[in-house]
Amino acid sequence: MPATPALIHIDLSAPYRVDGQPARYQSVWLLARIWHAQRAGEGSVPASAVRCAFPAAANLRMLVSRAFADFARWQVAVGWGADARRDPDTANPAHRSRGPFWITAASARRLRFIVHGRTVGPAAVARHLGFSAAALAPAPGSIDGVGYVMRDMAFWSQLTQAMRSAQDGYAGAHGSAVAEFFRTAQRSAADAFQQALALLKESLAWRRCGRLEQSRAALRRFDRLAQGGDISAAMPTFAAMGHVVSAWERYTRGDNDGAGAGLAALRADAELGLVVRYNPRLRFEVLNLEALLHKAEAMRAPGAGAVPPAQAAQRALDAFAGALQAAYEADSVDAVQHAAANIGLCLWLFWRHGRIDAARELSAGAVQRQAMRWLGLSEWICDRFGVGGGTAWNAIFLLRIARGSSGPDAPQAGKGEGSGVPTAAASMAAFRRQRPLSVAEAIDALRPFHAPFAPAKGFVRWSAVAAFALEDHDAGHVRLGPLQLANLLLESAWYLTHEQGATAKACAAAERLVAQLPSLRAAERAFFAAEIRALPPELRDAAAEAGRGRRKGG
Repeated sequence: MPATPALIHIDLSAPYRVDGQPARYQSVWLLARIWHAQRAGEGSVPASAVRCAFPAAANLRMLVSRAFADFARWQVAVGWGADARRDPDTANPAHRSRGPFWITAASARRLRFIVHGRTVGPAAVARHLGFSAAALAPAPGSIDGVGYVMRDMAFWSQLTQAMRSAQDGYAGAHGSAVAEFFRTAQRSAADAFQQALALLKESLAWRRCGRLEQSRAALRRFDRLAQGGDISAAMPTFAAMGHVVSAWERYTRGDNDGAGAGLAALRADAELGLVVRYNPRLRFEVLNLEALLHKAEAMRAPGAGAVPPAQAAQRALDAFAGALQAAYEADSVDAVQHAAANIGLCLWLFWRHGRIDAARELSAGAVQRQAMRWLGLSEWICDRFGVGGGTAWNAIFLLRIARGSSGPDAPQAGKGEGSGVPTAAASMAAFRRQRPLSVAEAIDALRPFHAPFAPAKGFVRWSAVAAFALEDHDAGHVRLGPLQLANLLLESAWYLTHEQGATAKACAAAERLVAQLPSLRAAERAFFAAEIRALPPELRDAAAEAGRGRRKGG
């Protein structure tokens, strides 16, 4: 007869030992947790439970790999993966950290856990190692309310503070701080729900401040949590939001086709499509991103996209209108201000480029003022509700729309309405003959949302509006991303030149804009290059000289 496998004694009294030899705490904890799951009838241990137990671990895969190396040395057969009947020796170690982890009844019977010299059972092991009922992630529909609300409140405290910080805005360095706050909350998470919630918010925060690698890293951790902790089945809202965050990440790095495909798959999913339909906040996120994808399609040159530009523009405004409704339905003023700002900019862009109202039944002034009213609503919400801080987009959009039909793609350039072909200004005099909307006219158009546009914020002349925002950035009161900063410098150069001519300040703004271009994507650089070419000769020369200086210095 084969010999009966020897018993393995695990001493849980510090220092931890297995058969008398020193052992890592993490390895002992994981083996005890797997043994407890088998003895308590739970079956397996999801990877999320390990992440919750060791939130500070930088690399879960390394922790698991070391534990399994210890298991092999202790001669304990531990399995992983969904198929508990599979021989662990045939499973792929590359996927081991995804879990779930399990042990056979026969292997479990070989383990003896000892505390202060006494052999103990599952309940005592759970209490000793901290995975008692209150600390374990409950199965769906079986939450222990008393145990849940008696948990330490560190996670909720940190998450609430992170959300309050996020309400102030995501720009630049502040956005990084917001993301770090969510990461701190995630480290205090006690269950899969808290882990997933913090990770999704962290990923969004990194994306909004332009840190795409960090955003992807948080999203990957969320995906692993969803796979290992069965979040998709238990919490479809998280699964749907994961799709949205992934689509946003693709959109932000320029993969519009990938983002659109991700949203289409979400809508087509029998279960998750219903979540989008009945959850207004999720519906806002989906519609808002779909609208931005349609906007990009609409602004392509005719014939360059799969959809005619006019049709894409109509779809974009349809989606933005739906996003606005969903934002109000969700009682999210931050979502409302985002939708309002996007509507304002796109209404003017689409009209000016001939994507809507091709017959020109609407006057330029009427569309211009209505677009500004939408921006006024967005800024009024930011001012009165304390959301959306730390960003200059509303100021940038106002400055751009106030220019009206001025600029490189103006209809009067002789290339046809909305051609988008840049035309250089013939002279300073010709450039200054352009007639943007005055500040007084704009404020009148912004009623009843005109209160935030006060002289103290620079609303005495347009160049002062740009200067006010740039001074805030330069003083460190807000940290603007490269694209926002480039846009502000463009508007500063444009309005200073229009109001005063080729002054030192105007030339300095153009030179600083050129210095900012290397930090932008290729398509963004092309836009600013066209705008610079439309400035008067004096500003073009200053910009060109700055560019030559940078190349020599590089």
